[in-house]
Amino acid sequence: MQFIKATNKYCTLEEHIAAPIFRKTFELSGNVLSARLDITVTGFYDLYLNGRNVTKGLLAPYISNPDHLMYLDSYDASEHLHKGKNSVAIILGNGFANQDISSWEFSRAPFRSSPKLAMTLTITTDNGEVHITSDETFRVAESPILFDMYRLGVIYDARKEKVGFSTPDFDDTSWAFATLANAPRGKIVPSRAEPITIREELKPCRIERQSDFYCLHYKDGLPMKECYISDGWLYDFGVNTAGVCRLKIKGERGQKITVRHGENLRNGFFHIGSTITVKPDTPKLVEFFQRDVYYLKGGEEEIFFPSFTYHGFRYAFVEGITPEQATDELLTYEVFNTKLPRRSHFECSNATINKLYEMTLRSDMSNFHHFPTDCPHREKNGWTGDASVSAHQLLLAFHCAEPLSVWLDNAKYAQTEEGKLPGIIPTATWGYDWGSGPAWDAAIINIPYYIYRYDGRTDVISENADMIEKYLRYIASRRDARGLIACGLGDWCQPREDGEPIASPLEFTDSVQVLDLAEKSALMLDVIGRSEASAYARRLGSEMRKAIREHLIDLQSRIAVGNCQTSQALALRFGLFTDEEKAEAYASLVHMIEEKSGHVYCGMIGLRHIFHVLFEHGDSELALKMITREDAPSYGNMIKLGGTALFESLIPNGVNESENHHFYGDILHLFISKLAGIRVNPTLSNINSAVITPTVPESISYAFASYDFACGTLSVKWEKISNTRIRLKTVVPEGTDIKICYRGYTSQLASGENVTELTV
Repeated sequence: MQFIKATNKYCTLEEHIAAPIFRKTFELSGNVLSARLDITVTGFYDLYLNGRNVTKGLLAPYISNPDHLMYLDSYDASEHLHKGKNSVAIILGNGFANQDISSWEFSRAPFRSSPKLAMTLTITTDNGEVHITSDETFRVAESPILFDMYRLGVIYDARKEKVGFSTPDFDDTSWAFATLANAPRGKIVPSRAEPITIREELKPCRIERQSDFYCLHYKDGLPMKECYISDGWLYDFGVNTAGVCRLKIKGERGQKITVRHGENLRNGFFHIGSTITVKPDTPKLVEFFQRDVYYLKGGEEEIFFPSFTYHGFRYAFVEGITPEQATDELLTYEVFNTKLPRRSHFECSNATINKLYEMTLRSDMSNFHHFPTDCPHREKNGWTGDASVSAHQLLLAFHCAEPLSVWLDNAKYAQTEEGKLPGIIPTATWGYDWGSGPAWDAAIINIPYYIYRYDGRTDVISENADMIEKYLRYIASRRDARGLIACGLGDWCQPREDGEPIASPLEFTDSVQVLDLAEKSALMLDVIGRSEASAYARRLGSEMRKAIREHLIDLQSRIAVGNCQTSQALALRFGLFTDEEKAEAYASLVHMIEEKSGHVYCGMIGLRHIFHVLFEHGDSELALKMITREDAPSYGNMIKLGGTALFESLIPNGVNESENHHFYGDILHLFISKLAGIRVNPTLSNINSAVITPTVPESISYAFASYDFACGTLSVKWEKISNTRIRLKTVVPEGTDIKICYRGYTSQLASGENVTELTV
């Protein structure tokens, strides 16, 4: 395909280059029978046919490294074209290909350039075929989008709008012609990604005038002079999620409206301390970070929807409006993410647990824009560790196998010849020597593993088998003389004092991760018939297990190295103690929890396992208390602090920690599989099977969950009918294999409604 561009210049913070418009008109002498349009761009695009925006979704086509992969969107254009004069127009945004941010080396990306596009349009009429290809006959001009970077925001000047620019009769004779551009180095592939769509619209629940304050402070508490705000209006939308604010306003020509976005307040005032990290380039970024600017054309009512960006926020702060304009109609929060159909639901008698479930869903959705990100505001990075620990909860909560498998395609291209992976995908050049390691790299194995468990897809295993095998051989080469591994990051965000090391040693969490990954890989590789690779993986797992027990487990005291909650929970969860050792090892874990006054002291690795271990050993009440208690470290403390999504830290400092992360979200899996008791495909042999094994804590009077199989929805609700009895109601869809297994009682359930009474 032939690429074209409008200019060689690309947008920077110092020199703004407007998003280009490309357009072409053409005549059709016959009636349209069929028409196919294919388009790929280095950033984002909006596509118009005969004046109508037909773009498949927001931030199309995808966020990727153009040196690795370019995504091609295909459209059936037949209904938008007709006999006679027609037009096609495209506005290009910078997207991933042009970011002026020094963090993560994006500003030094080797592929950085002005936006480019390639397009073909093939039309069949009753008078023959017409072929249109992007070339020098396309006209180009500057759009009203004077500045756009998806990590920062948009500046839009409505006075520069070209009314009717996308219609056939628009006069573009004064426009310049496009120039040919070198094709990006990445492979062009058809896009399989689900579109990003608007999920809901939120109106403000509070509007307040605020004046004379700073919206950012240094870590020592001193205000940053670049962040002084003299006057404006705070809009509170009630929840912390992701999207943009749609502005609706009538005002004077040239009036400048600035909308900033943040997720929390400081002393009651708008603050961006948790959405922008104070680094050397922060003063330069503050002017642009999570900020959209709109200049009015004046006269009639105007509507502005920022293109090619998104923000993570609960609060919007508006500058440049009059008191009369500060109405609840001024801003509407357009919440959007990749289309993620729900797969399961949950509720119980505990309001705090229900709230945490909702917060987990919100964090999952607001951190899914083409792929899982670490936060929707500060970074928007596809951290592999975050995706790895969330893979299970995501695939249990949503139908998301396809978008996750698309992201794995990018992982294959990011992997080095030796097998190393970066900590963020996609990346420009950063993350290979910091921010990775087994707990992060695990995404390439955990994602296909859980896709196989919930969707039964072996194609995802086959497509990634080479990457998995290459990685296993690479990480095996990193073993030390004892057969252990320590590289990359460990139990990230474990609650601890400043300067205190992470309690679970890196060699322990890394080695256990490799043990787990090797065993999962062996199973998957067996499924697709790669017996030699499977045998290697199984042998690696066996060697890791032996090395861990020999060097990192005190077999006399039954305590894993680190003498901490994470190490002990992982050792129990992954079978590193024998049956004879388990009781004493578990007692030690409970003692470690008691030493912390019943608080959880695990990071993102340990939190995926400790509560499951407690449930499996009959201490569900302790687990739920640790989760729901209001004092930190806990999940319940997030609610007490006003959180509406999951925080980055169990001991947030209220200033610099993100309040919208998904990597603590395994509690969703815990609630559905352990509390309500739906365990889908536990033997990995039938995706239409489940075992119902509820847990009945003293403090919970009922729990409900449902799960959508391809053939219908399974619903399970248990409720207490006495201190010793529960009534279990199930609705079983035809074509499924559903069993109850509860305290020695086993029963195969028939399709339809079932009621069973059980002794607790």
